[in-house]
Amino acid sequence: MRISERLRRRGGVALLLLAAPLAQAALPAGLQAQSLPAAERARLEARVARLAQMTPAEHATLQARLAAWQALPAGERARRRIAYQAVEALPHAERMQLQRAAAHFDTLPEPEQRALRLAFEQLDQSLRRGWLLGPVLGADWPRLHPLFSAMPEDQRGPALLALRATSAQARDDLAALAQRTPPHERDALRAEWLAVPADTRDAWLRARVSGTR
Repeated sequence: MRISERLRRRGGVALLLLAAPLAQAALPAGLQAQSLPAAERARLEARVARLAQMTPAEHATLQARLAAWQALPAGERARRRIAYQAVEALPHAERMQLQRAAAHFDTLPEPEQRALRLAFEQLDQSLRRGWLLGPVLGADWPRLHPLFSAMPEDQRGPALLALRATSAQARDDLAALAQRTPPHERDALRAEWLAVPADTRDAWLRARVSGTR
């Protein structure tokens, strides 16, 4: 089996290689929790509560992790932070899939792990970033990225939500349309697709691909 196919079938395991969760030791200095949105305030308060319950040994372990994090180059910290945030944004089922893939990766012989890391690093940057979308969309991203790689920022959120709601057949149809559509017409196609009501998008794609629309 080719290495690129292994990357696909193992559900984007390379993404987890880049995602290193980092727990902050305390609220940022001077931050007034009351001024934060309720969800963010609750998250930070829960973190502080967890820290208060840690044993001295657990505090020492956390401090060591923080020191190791600070020792990383700024670019590497940014890359890992982006990857971690991407994993946190995934649906629960896909996060669990990635955790299983990472556990399986850890059982592989070291030469095979190195080969997979190298294969991932040699992918085009746009394809590597596609794996940040998770094992489902990441696997389809090589076919979809011509339609989504250069979209306006205000379309990114709606487009991602729409993609996550599509069926496998609809993603196949969308990829087929992306390939058929000249580059200068892809922005219009994407905007038209997003404008279709969510509950009829898949049927709209089927009709476009089959030529009945």
